[in-house]
Amino acid sequence: MALPDFAQQAGPTPAPSRYGEIYDRGYKHYEGPRLGRVQALWALVRYSMKRALGIKKGVGAKIIPILLYVAVVLPVIIDVGIRAFLPEASAFATYDDFFAFIFIIEGIFVATVAPEMLCGDRQENVLALYFSRAITRADYLLAKLVATAILTLTVSLIPAVILWLGRQLLEDGPLGAMRDNLDDLGRILAAGVLIASYLGAIGLLISSFTGRKSIAVAIIVLGFMIAEALAGSLLFALDLDNGIRRFVVFLSPSNTVGGFADELFHGGTGGPSDELGLSAWVYAGGMVAVVLICGAVMYWRYVPDE
Repeated sequence: MALPDFAQQAGPTPAPSRYGEIYDRGYKHYEGPRLGRVQALWALVRYSMKRALGIKKGVGAKIIPILLYVAVVLPVIIDVGIRAFLPEASAFATYDDFFAFIFIIEGIFVATVAPEMLCGDRQENVLALYFSRAITRADYLLAKLVATAILTLTVSLIPAVILWLGRQLLEDGPLGAMRDNLDDLGRILAAGVLIASYLGAIGLLISSFTGRKSIAVAIIVLGFMIAEALAGSLLFALDLDNGIRRFVVFLSPSNTVGGFADELFHGGTGGPSDELGLSAWVYAGGMVAVVLICGAVMYWRYVPDE
């Protein structure tokens, strides 16, 4: 069959050339300043704090933090109120009693916020997204530690500072009283920061081993209870003259915190922890050691081969 003349003149059809086109739809190019790792780390700190407090979540996520804040502020209001209406009344509680009293509240607070810091990111598998940006794994851990410490400080430090300030304002000469009691304020700052770091590090360490918040909360609470029971049994079984007995106290977070606050404010002059013969520096060293060990273990968990 003969081809038409136009077909014979056209010849073979050339192969189509490759063709592609990129459409930019819905994305805007960022032309602002690059803030770097420091701002990225601080943004993660703020986000972690908001998440732990239930901000931008339902009402149920905010109930426990609110109740704990009320529980820790209420004794301060009672103490200042009693002294305001009854000036001749003695102090409702000393500063070391206050820190010992709020230990349970602070422990529950840590058990509430620490799992929110780490477990959610592991459960939602967003760690790779964090580490693909400006921050490193070490930055991530540092941001979580800072966020937990700041939140715990709102429980351990701010109420104690308010208690100190309220007592000074009720004196006949508030400015003079503040000047005369600056050493107490310094001890309050030291106790609040160290206790917050100590309990926060323990809570984060436990939370780093699981992606389930409920499991982390249960382990933190049970871990504190088991440690208290074990330390109490050993302290009861060992003789007072046994040198090991002095350091069994570090197995108990409550005795560690109480002993540190007692020695810090009493200075070894009549405090209930005198029988152990440990100074405030020894307690502080043990708490700092716990913080460093927890940080090292978490670093090993999150920075395997970077």
